[in-house]
Amino acid sequence: MTKNQLQLTIDSLKLSIKQSDDLTNNYTSELGNLEKQLADLNKPRLTPLQFDELHGAIEEAVGAFDFDETDNYDIDFHIDYDNRIAIESMSFLNADEIVRVIYNDISELFVEATAPEDEISTQEHLNQD
Repeated sequence: MTKNQLQLTIDSLKLSIKQSDDLTNNYTSELGNLEKQLADLNKPRLTPLQFDELHGAIEEAVGAFDFDETDNYDIDFHIDYDNRIAIESMSFLNADEIVRVIYNDISELFVEATAPEDEISTQEHLNQD
């Protein structure tokens, strides 16, 4: 093979690889979109107004939580090098309480529907045990 033939073959292979990469990226993107559509298929549908009400309920619940209550935190102090008291570590203890408050406010927006498929699933699970 001559130098020109080799260069032509190399360029052809590079083009093929690029086209293959583009095709792979397109398939990957399409796969991601289809997986999202599949995941969204069984989700309950909410209107924009319902989403606004949901957002408002969460905002109200978080706003009503008392973050200033010192019992919500575990704080460890230490004496700094210049004899000042400083916080060594601090952790929030009541995340479950925030979840409860938010859940209670959100549950006020909805009425629980009966779901026969859940009852069947629960019965099947109990029969397996």
